[in-house]
Amino acid sequence: MNEENLVPMNQAKACFSRLSWAMIANILIVLLLQVVLVTIGEVLVRMGIDVLNRPWFSWVVGLITQYLVGVPLFLLMFRGIPVVEQSQSKLGGGNFWALLLMCFPVMYVGNIVGTFLAGLLSGGTAQNVVETYVFEGGLFNLFTAVVLAPLVEEFIFRKQLLDRCSRYGEKTAMVFSALLFAMFHMNLFQFFYAFGMGLIFAYVYLRTRRLRYPVLMHMMINFMGSVVPLWVVSNLDLDALSNLNPQSLDQEMLAAILPGLLIYLVYVLVQLVLVIAGLVIGIVKRKSFTLQPTPEELPREGRVKTVYANVGFILFAILCAAVFLLTL
Repeated sequence: MNEENLVPMNQAKACFSRLSWAMIANILIVLLLQVVLVTIGEVLVRMGIDVLNRPWFSWVVGLITQYLVGVPLFLLMFRGIPVVEQSQSKLGGGNFWALLLMCFPVMYVGNIVGTFLAGLLSGGTAQNVVETYVFEGGLFNLFTAVVLAPLVEEFIFRKQLLDRCSRYGEKTAMVFSALLFAMFHMNLFQFFYAFGMGLIFAYVYLRTRRLRYPVLMHMMINFMGSVVPLWVVSNLDLDALSNLNPQSLDQEMLAAILPGLLIYLVYVLVQLVLVIAGLVIGIVKRKSFTLQPTPEELPREGRVKTVYANVGFILFAILCAAVFLLTL
């Protein structure tokens, strides 16, 4: 490597390391605050004030700590990293829907891989925290999943990260942003599909520099993955299905379970169509999704070492791996 490339490589390494340190600081501070709040809650329970089973307490522990403490901490640590301003452009309706559909096969395959590995590593005892969050959390959790989380996550992982590290290469920035996004979810169930969709969201932002496109995509994906399946399950008569005996099936029982089963079958069919459509579109349009060169793009030689072989990212990876194992 010649001396002309040495300064940009060192600057890039410092940039990626600092971004990783911001992730570490966020996770540790938020986890510490959550432990403190839960401890206070346990003390109150012993005093006869049961706050642990109150919905508002879980919102304070899970959301206030992240959005009122974690996000400002992110922004504070990002401030010293220069932002490269880029002109904005429109995505176009056709490209928007094509890229959105491509998310579905990514989500489907990633979910299978994550669920399989979580089950394999835990001996089949791991519980999907996302399903618990959605199906047992009530309307506020759904609002968080569909509205708040996409807004905050896209603001952090697309705008803030990509505006600072895309100068070193769009492909490098896409992979780095998507990887941090996937690791930030802190569980194996979401890791693979979060990484795949993070690549798509990053590409959309880099091509347009308009946050509204990935935010809208993220909201629609989360809606399809939370509100819709919850509604489908709510139409199933689970008690009747669990006690179903084909030999004693009568017209009354059939009338009770048939509407819900039809809704479920339609849902499965629609999901299958979306997955196939997204896969076909991805194959057909793969050559049209291009990346643009950047003036400070890192050379292939030493790129991985610069981005990932720094103290910040290594420690963040170790922290995430530890949490991954604990969640299993």
